[in-house]
Amino acid sequence: MRRPICWVDKEAPEGKTEIRVSFHADTVKWQFLDAGADGWVYDRRPTEEQWLQLEEKLDNLIQRGHHCDAELDLTRRRGKPKKA
Repeated sequence: MRRPICWVDKEAPEGKTEIRVSFHADTVKWQFLDAGADGWVYDRRPTEEQWLQLEEKLDNLIQRGHHCDAELDLTRRRGKPKKA
């Protein structure tokens, strides 16, 4: 498993939020840490804007050879598995 992709969303409705996304097989794991919170939140659904931010970050990492196209494809499908 690769290193998670992390960034700080300063415009989130909950206030300043640190976001951490990791990939394992065909799953995307989102984690959110709100400013002043004690622990990470695992069950919050990402917004469309956060999906787009992840897509942009993955695209940049792929250009540098740090991630593979399968992760970008999974992100574009918004974490849904491929249809057989």
